Amino acid sequence: MQSEENRRNIRSLFSESAILRTAAAINWPIIGYLLDLNLDLLPYLTVAGSVGGLALYGLLAARKRIVPEEANKNWPIIETSVDDIKKAVRIYSDQLPKGVYRTILVKEDNRIDAEQLAPILKGIPSQNFYMSKETYDIFTEEEKNLALTIDKVQKAVDLYVKEHKQYPVLPYDPLHRVNYYQLLKAHCLDTQPEIELYITNYDGLITHKKPEQNSIGN
Repeated sequence: MQSEENRRNIRSLFSESAILRTAAAINWPIIGYLLDLNLDLLPYLTVAGSVGGLALYGLLAARKRIVPEEANKNWPIIETSVDDIKKAVRIYSDQLPKGVYRTILVKEDNRIDAEQLAPILKGIPSQNFYMSKETYDIFTEEEKNLALTIDKVQKAVDLYVKEHKQYPVLPYDPLHRVNYYQLLKAHCLDTQPEIELYITNYDGLITHKKPEQNSIGN
């Protein structure tokens, strides 16, 4: 369906280009002729209009031929791992203009838009992958709830730190687990997740991976 939509868009673009080329070839000489009559310069502006119209016609015709190679390419379905997706996302991110972030790849349900990665992967992954919009962690289909939970808790932690100037953790907790009770009490979180999350020393980013030792505060 997506390929058919792309083809329709391209056909529409070509049709619009044809109209513009025809208008340029006809209207510019007419405008030149009318100006010649008013300014008594016949045939200078008529000739100039004809030349300009033909030049614009040629330019638009050339643009018509410039169609992105990947626009309507049918990518094969391929098997990919999380590491493959991570590498592709890094490459994609490095190509983005300044101020545009890799979250542009992420859909509303945290699913990664595989079609945007297809030119890098040389295919469409056979399964969906998901990304946390807050931490950029990438997960498989089976772990997609982790992406949603991490985003929700990360926003709650950031809000708590902004309001209380400290992390929502218990004193002397060597693992620095996110204290859901503090987040709930402060109305930064509405429900308690079923998994434990931990605060790292990377600007307060949270992770689902249990740290081996204290990661902040020391």
